[in-house]
Amino acid sequence: MALDATTAKEMIQKLVEDKTTYIDTLARAHDVLAKALEAAATGKEPPKLTPELVRRNTETISEYESLKKSSTFSPEDSDTDDNESMFAQNPLPRESYDEEGLRKHIQEYDWTTFDRDILQSVLDNDQLLKRSCIFPVTIGPVDDRSHLSHYSIFDVGNDGAPLEIRRADQKRVSRAQDIWRNIKSINADPDRQRQAVGRITIVREPSPLLFAALHYTQNSHFDVDEMFKLLVEDKTRGFPHRPFSTDHKQQRTFVFTLDFFTVIGDECVPAKWQYSDENQGSSETHVPLTRCSSVIGLSLSGQPVRQVKNKARRADRRTGNIYDPFSPWRVLSMQYYADWKHSIDAHNSTRHYVNGPEAFLVTLRAEFKDAQKRLTEVYNRISDLVRMPPNFMFNRDVRDKLLFEDDNFTFSRRYFWAHQSLGIMNEDIQEMILSYKNCFTDPVWDGSSKVIWPGDESTSSRYANWRKRMKAIRVDIEEEIQGLERIATMNNEKMKEIKNLRDNLFSGTSVLESRRSVQQAMITVQQGHNIRLLTLVTIFFLPLMFVTSVFGMTNMNPDDSFRPFGIATACICLPTYLLIGTLSTHSGLQFWKLKLKAFFPSLGHVFRKCLSPFGYRSSPPVSVVDNGIKPLSKRSQSAREGMAARDNVSGPLTLSTHAADGSRLGHSPTGTIEKDFVPRTLTSQTTVRFDDHATHGPMSLIKKLEKGDHIRSDSWPNGSGLEHRPTFLHGNVEPSPTMQRRDTYTSTDDEAGFFSRAWSWTSSKKKKGRKGSKGEC
Repeated sequence: MALDATTAKEMIQKLVEDKTTYIDTLARAHDVLAKALEAAATGKEPPKLTPELVRRNTETISEYESLKKSSTFSPEDSDTDDNESMFAQNPLPRESYDEEGLRKHIQEYDWTTFDRDILQSVLDNDQLLKRSCIFPVTIGPVDDRSHLSHYSIFDVGNDGAPLEIRRADQKRVSRAQDIWRNIKSINADPDRQRQAVGRITIVREPSPLLFAALHYTQNSHFDVDEMFKLLVEDKTRGFPHRPFSTDHKQQRTFVFTLDFFTVIGDECVPAKWQYSDENQGSSETHVPLTRCSSVIGLSLSGQPVRQVKNKARRADRRTGNIYDPFSPWRVLSMQYYADWKHSIDAHNSTRHYVNGPEAFLVTLRAEFKDAQKRLTEVYNRISDLVRMPPNFMFNRDVRDKLLFEDDNFTFSRRYFWAHQSLGIMNEDIQEMILSYKNCFTDPVWDGSSKVIWPGDESTSSRYANWRKRMKAIRVDIEEEIQGLERIATMNNEKMKEIKNLRDNLFSGTSVLESRRSVQQAMITVQQGHNIRLLTLVTIFFLPLMFVTSVFGMTNMNPDDSFRPFGIATACICLPTYLLIGTLSTHSGLQFWKLKLKAFFPSLGHVFRKCLSPFGYRSSPPVSVVDNGIKPLSKRSQSAREGMAARDNVSGPLTLSTHAADGSRLGHSPTGTIEKDFVPRTLTSQTTVRFDDHATHGPMSLIKKLEKGDHIRSDSWPNGSGLEHRPTFLHGNVEPSPTMQRRDTYTSTDDEAGFFSRAWSWTSSKKKKGRKGSKGEC
């Protein structure tokens, strides 16, 4: 194969760089072997790669793993077979873009909300588009921080070897201009012998203007709007080829995004659309973190090679397009990590990519590897934040500081932040692992998938060689996935440790607070005693002050004797002191409560007796309807029915009514016991009428009824003064000495009598030593 001078010069320069890499690898291998021989000679056991060792010496482990991976070569990695039929052969279409087109694209494109989040400083700057050169021309630091942007762009020929693109001229330009010159064209020189069949474009921390340039140059091959959205959103997701989509760009592209946390590096600034710590300075008590994200996309060019049927019931399209994995391809990786932990050696001339999917998977593997480095760094920094100081075992003040919380809740805040941050990190790790397993299933790896890179080993020798290489790539990627799982396990162990520290802090602080509470309670009790003493002193002098103020008036005769003063002092002070003394004890307080409770009813009884001659009655208001009394509240049933249903006690009683001289009256009232007694006081407004077998009003007895009790009436309305004594003679139900009854009586005689006065009862039995107890109803 003939080579032009430019291509030969670039390959020679690349070989020189590879030579340096090989020498460095050999030196590291020599150091590792020397350490192993020294350990064998001294009889020491070689150190094991434990999580604690990873935490203490991350750089050594990373170098060891890098050496192990870089020094392990497989036939696939060093395959330089001259049979070019194993590789993609069709070159990419020629493309070229200019600044005027970029300017017009920025002005006229219909940007989405997520696009505006990333390109806000460009879209809001009208003066930027009016400049003759849209990119910064200053060599060195610039306002948009494009001088810190980094890129790696490779053209892959039909032999599968990636050749990094470098500027042919030695004229110094700004970093933004350098990136723009390398991404604005592909296969632009028709005379160049080595045409690219694939392009790998990796841009790290691009400025907003470089994001716009990537959108302009890549939007015809990738759905860059969707890729920008994935960068802004805080999720790890994968979108394989979508053959049934209406957008042809989504049919031919495979997109995978990673989103997690990283420690902000020195002089690094997170993007405005990324969540980050307000305090970005690093210290022993603070770990500045930020969200970081990257998106990797694969685009297959050319025409579809087959169609697949859509078996979904609610499908908009019945058929979908499948593209050839060996067609011309592009890999685009946009990364925004505010640190310096990028892997820039993922692609080198020792590799040979048979097609675009292989280059895409190698790029994805490098991203998983970088994610491990960043997440391990976060784990180490958080571990250092909660680790015990070196003098913890020897300094009591340090132990007390860690055991008892201070006024600012320093350690509670620290442990809470560390515990939650590790938990969120594990959620990000689980999202990455789950997205990988959902996208890269077994049918994808063995070629049996009908949608994602179809074609197994039986298709052709090209596919057989590709599937063989895919197996090796799968082993490498799943090794990185296992590394992420190990970090998640380390995070879980550290979360348990932090939880124990927090529990110990809470326990110690709780004990301290309980002691302070006891001390405060003792102080409160002492203050109560002081207040009580002050109150007693005040009470002691209060009556004396009253007496002296009365006898100290100016209109008092100063020649009078002190006898009235002494008598008044004794009459006022001694009862006051006696009352206060008895009220200050529990028994005295109860004594006065009982006395007051008995005093007020007696006082009310006296008032009622005094006001009764003036017509005062204390009965509740009733409503008189026709010939009887109807309560104000409406009943759902009659009183007779309610009382009978309540206790089912019923039985006739025969009453005999006698005059004052002992002669019987000419009627014989009867009655029925219906329900339990409910105390009530009857006044002159309450009437009982004996006629037509109807009861127009109840008579309630305030007493536990007993056999032989007598009931009398003070007077009849006609003023005859006859005293009637209805006496319980017999009946099948006798009132119990322990039951209270309400008795309703109905007369069968034609004569009617009205009781206008309250009934009273007199018991003939002795109760508790009392003779003839009385009551009123």
